[in-house]
Amino acid sequence: MCPSYQGTKAEKDTTRARANALREVLTLSDKQNRFDSEELKEVFDLCLSCKACSSECPSNVDVATLKAEFQYQYQEANGYSLKNKLFAYNGKLNAMASMVPGIANTMFKSKVIGGTIKKIMGVAPERELPAISSVNFNKYLQNTIYKSVNKKSKVVLYIDEFTRYWDVQLGKDAIDLLGGLGYEIALIFADSGRTYLSKGFLKQAKSLAEKNLQKFKPHLEQGTPILGLEPSAILSFRDEYKRFGLDTGLSEQLASSSFLVEEFLAKEIENDDISPDQFSNDEREIKIHSHCHQKALSNQKVSFDLLNLPENYKVSIISSGCCGMAGSFGYEAEHYNLSMRIGGLSLFPAINRSDPSTVIAANGTSCRHQILDGTGRKALHPVSIMKEALLLH
Repeated sequence: MCPSYQGTKAEKDTTRARANALREVLTLSDKQNRFDSEELKEVFDLCLSCKACSSECPSNVDVATLKAEFQYQYQEANGYSLKNKLFAYNGKLNAMASMVPGIANTMFKSKVIGGTIKKIMGVAPERELPAISSVNFNKYLQNTIYKSVNKKSKVVLYIDEFTRYWDVQLGKDAIDLLGGLGYEIALIFADSGRTYLSKGFLKQAKSLAEKNLQKFKPHLEQGTPILGLEPSAILSFRDEYKRFGLDTGLSEQLASSSFLVEEFLAKEIENDDISPDQFSNDEREIKIHSHCHQKALSNQKVSFDLLNLPENYKVSIISSGCCGMAGSFGYEAEHYNLSMRIGGLSLFPAINRSDPSTVIAANGTSCRHQILDGTGRKALHPVSIMKEALLLH
């Protein structure tokens, strides 16, 4: 069910209404660019691009893809706003800020400078700007104490734009977990293009995808699995990258070789290559909130299976839809209230009802930020939870 409709209960915010409005405008409009429509802009405004419709709708209508195409066509006719440019080029801006993270974070936290940045970007005053970090992951990998472990198969750990500059501890945890389990790790750093896609900057997204295909090509030729931490980034290799009309063979190869870390490790568990005796036998209760793109393009059971591996972990999946953040959507001032209303439908209450000792697992960076803002609870990526449970031999 569309999360914006759940939050507004307005017919115009249903998948059906968006698809019908698009069909009507494209059929009846006499403009040269039929996407140049204020009516369509209003209809698509509250779409969170969660992709739930692509898997839950009986007709499998992918409104997220329709929205991206509309945004591109509309902006080609009317121009790209500064606000959308700042969100779309977020990866490049974070890369520059990471050169002076101390100065950048001081500015972000300043009421005057940080407040001005928020106004320029259209960010809700209630939101905190994420802290920027700078870590040499290659050096961290080289210095890992697990490098002497007998190696299993080789894997590529994909460090996306969110892990590289925001969730750096998660990147370290992934290296520690995979290294501690005996995998040989190669690192690849690349923006996924998710921020471009979310704002309809399709030319830039396509250009980046083409570069990434070449960057991953040597590993694809070796048959090395590519493991990602942020669902919206790694799963774009399975979805949007195949729509750009690039090298079909290479695109399909990247799609079939890309996995959430949880997918890969759950398969290793199934093959008895990872066992419970490698992890703590402490008792913990864990509740999982899964990323929307994982639900649509993968399976939330893989996170459940991974976290269930330690013998005394009691794991359950929260029955919740979209958290309401959806990347930049929940940060934008005009969407903030709806964003929090969506989170408050089922996710926030379920977390608030849980015991304070219960661990909240969420593999999406946006989801973790939303959970913190909506409940005050810090959610952890499944990889971080498993890293803490790993026994070193």
